Amino acid sequence: VFFSFFYLSLILGFLLSENSTGGALIDYNNQKNITINFANNFKDTLLNYDNYSTRHSPILIILLSFLEKINLPDSYIRLVHLHICLFLPFIFYKIINEQIESSNKRIALILTGLIFLSPTFRSLSIWPDSRLIGLSFFSLSIFYYLKFCKGKKFKFAILNVFSCALSAYFSPNFAVFALFFLINYISIFGIKNKKLFIIIIANLLIAIPAIYYVFILEINFLTKTAAIG
Repeated sequence: VFFSFFYLSLILGFLLSENSTGGALIDYNNQKNITINFANNFKDTLLNYDNYSTRHSPILIILLSFLEKINLPDSYIRLVHLHICLFLPFIFYKIINEQIESSNKRIALILTGLIFLSPTFRSLSIWPDSRLIGLSFFSLSIFYYLKFCKGKKFKFAILNVFSCALSAYFSPNFAVFALFFLINYISIFGIKNKKLFIIIIANLLIAIPAIYYVFILEINFLTKTAAIG
C-alpha cells in the first residue's frame, strides 16, 4: 500500500508531464533528436557523437533508439524508462536492509519512500535521462560490495566490479568509484593475491570499449561545457 501510493503519484506525474527540476524536459527534447539520428544512421551518429550538444553517455540514447526504430510511440518509450527507474528505490531498500536490524524494516520503507518525493528522481524518470540508470547500477554495486564485506564471497566482488562498470557506462561520473573499490580490495586481499589480479583484469577488460571510444577514436563528449546548447 505504501509503495503503491508513491507509484501512483509517479504515474500521475507522468500523465501531467511533470517537470519538477525545470530542465528535464529541455534535456530530453535535445536528447530525442540524437535518439532519432541513432535510429536513422547508427554508425555516423556514433562516430560523430561529440559533435552533438550533450555530455551524456550515448548508451541510454542508443538503447532508446532501438525502441524508436520499431516506431514505438514516445509516450510508451518514456513509460518503459519510468518503470526501469523503479529499480533504484528497490535496490536502495535492499541496501538499507543490509545495514539495519530486521526489526527496523519500517525505517527502510520510510527512507526508500523519500526517493519518490525527490524532484530529480521524478523528473528524470518521466523524461528519460542516463543519470538515474547510472545511479541504479551504482547502487547495485554498493549492495554487492556490502554483501562481499559481510561474507567475503568473491562472487560479490566480481558482481560489484561489473555493476560499477555498467553505472559508469551509463553515467561516466561513477567511473571514479572503481578506484575506491579497487583500493579497498587491495587492502583486503593484498597486492599479490590471485583474486586481486582477477579484479584488476576484469576492470581493464570492461574499460577497453570506453578507452577505445574516447581516447583512440577521440570522441570525447565528456569535454562538453553544457548539456544543452
